[in-house]
Amino acid sequence: MPPIYVNTDNSNLENKLYNASKLGKSAAAAEKKMQEAVVEALSKVPDFNTDKPGKGYSLRMKVLTESVGRATKYIVTVEILRYPSVVRKGKKGEELVPTVSKPGSATVEGGSEADVLDAIGELTKNNVKASLSVMRIDMTRR
Repeated sequence: MPPIYVNTDNSNLENKLYNASKLGKSAAAAEKKMQEAVVEALSKVPDFNTDKPGKGYSLRMKVLTESVGRATKYIVTVEILRYPSVVRKGKKGEELVPTVSKPGSATVEGGSEADVLDAIGELTKNNVKASLSVMRIDMTRR
């Protein structure tokens, strides 16, 4: 079986794969960090690739924030979508891979953008690792 492709293109502004809009002025940097973290995590897994498009998946991630006293709790959620989009009845649509996972979180005290970006990068890598077995199993059903 050829390597499983994971789409990392975040250029569609109407349907972003990496959404960190809750971070305000740091959103663009966080989205870039998320994209880099996905590519980095998958580069270490031999049966996945991010540079040779084919049948595979997109990982849609979103950053959520929650105030915890003087700190902020960051959560990065993940959805696994089949790639490319499916065409049914003449319309293109997304096909979500059913999975149940509890996203991790990180609490950062203070306003250091570097600390926030590091936390989001690590949460993103954890999401990728948790998604690998789901994508492998689902690929056998396609």
